[in-house]
Amino acid sequence: MFLFNCVDNTKSKITKSNLAKNSTKVIVHYMGWYSDKNASNKKLRHWEHGYANTPIIGAYNSKSKATLVYHTLLAWLSGIDAIAINIKDKYDYETMVELFNTIDELQSISKENFNLKYLISYDDQGFDLEEPLDTTFIKMKDFKENIMKRKNYLYHKKHPLFFSFDYPKKFLTAKSFSTVIDSVFKNNKPYLIWNTFGEGEEVQPYVNAFYPWVQPGGEWDEKGLNWGKDYLNYFYDEVNTFETKSSFVVGGVWAGFDDRKNTSWGGNRLISRQNGKVFDDTWNYIHNYQGKIPMDYVVLETWNDWNEGTEIEPSLEHGYQYLTKTAKHVNKLKGTNIKENSLKFELAKEIHDAIQNNNDTISELLKETIELFCKKNYKQVQEKLK
Repeated sequence: MFLFNCVDNTKSKITKSNLAKNSTKVIVHYMGWYSDKNASNKKLRHWEHGYANTPIIGAYNSKSKATLVYHTLLAWLSGIDAIAINIKDKYDYETMVELFNTIDELQSISKENFNLKYLISYDDQGFDLEEPLDTTFIKMKDFKENIMKRKNYLYHKKHPLFFSFDYPKKFLTAKSFSTVIDSVFKNNKPYLIWNTFGEGEEVQPYVNAFYPWVQPGGEWDEKGLNWGKDYLNYFYDEVNTFETKSSFVVGGVWAGFDDRKNTSWGGNRLISRQNGKVFDDTWNYIHNYQGKIPMDYVVLETWNDWNEGTEIEPSLEHGYQYLTKTAKHVNKLKGTNIKENSLKFELAKEIHDAIQNNNDTISELLKETIELFCKKNYKQVQEKLK
């Protein structure tokens, strides 16, 4: 997933943090579109297109219980507050149900020690491409009746949140989306979080908040050293001039971008990770933000878009580096004291392997192990896993 915003080189006025400690929530953008070689249709869904790095657990099925437990435990251990799953088609939706069920189940198994929220990021490729807006109506009604009522869905001041990944010049505009929302919801309307502006379309009156998306914000360079500095300067300055329907902004963080091995929609594009420097630099915009609109949320882009090389999920190439960095930055942001080592992540992988070896089910023994794990009794977990 990629888009391009035209930006200028205006120097940012953002120099000092005014974030209230313990208030900003960290969300990670999640892809649920993978299947493995054992899938009934024999397709690899996205793995076959090529990927820049390799998951530590290998190419996986997004609907696997082992995969979902592993991912959600890792996110929680890193200090992430919520997972926003990308929804475009039926497969994504089915993964969403499995993901939400898994999070609810882990909360129960852990006796409330595990706490992770969830929400949706709608991909507008899955919406209407022409009149009438019947698909949009159907999806918003489903959201109202089946999704937003889930026990751990993320709300902001009694309003459910969802992201829209808007492709520039697509058919569904912010205005038409907002019109559908207004017709479906009379009370507690969901807040629409949008990722583009400055494309010639009027968006501010119809959107509740904006977020930046990973991009260089200008020309791609062969070495991948243009990581989006000018774009982020522009975004955070410009968004604070808007009069939107709400009163918060969403910050954006990324580790890099690499679709050079993507044989489908890849464009031979690179944002070099620079051994973690880009991740730190984009996080520093969060720490130093002082816009008049509060930054109530931060979105990490992404957990596992392996096809475009933006993932922070552990890989053979980078190990657990980006999760330990996430914990470090969450500690700085919130004043927490999450341990910044990889032991707990390695144990989460062992739990993944145990579930996978148990026909992708959580046995009573594994439930006991997960309960201990969520209490952070890691020595006992190691004994259970022997």
